[in-house]
Amino acid sequence: MSVEPEPGAFRPPRFNVAVSDDPGRDGVVLHVTGELDLVTEPELEAALNGADGRPARIDLSDLAFMDSTGLRALLSAAREYPGLQISGPLQPPVQRLLELTQTLAILPYVAD
Repeated sequence: MSVEPEPGAFRPPRFNVAVSDDPGRDGVVLHVTGELDLVTEPELEAALNGADGRPARIDLSDLAFMDSTGLRALLSAAREYPGLQISGPLQPPVQRLLELTQTLAILPYVAD
């Protein structure tokens, strides 16, 4: 039995955090893609720790899915990292989660 999926089978988006300089804020941008959940949350945390205290912005524009663990990670990051910003535009599943939980009013969200 093969563990490789059939060609053309559904494959969930891989999670990735690409870190780049944010010269306008003298900080970093964390561009997240894929799914932010229980398995991938430690990668986001590691990237935030790698910012070394510089102002950080988390760009969620290519985040396809986020569960309650991802939501908790963003809320924790907003408390722990002064000056953190979260930006979009948001993909529909992520926007729905943030709207249903009324978290957009709590998070330091800036629409692009």
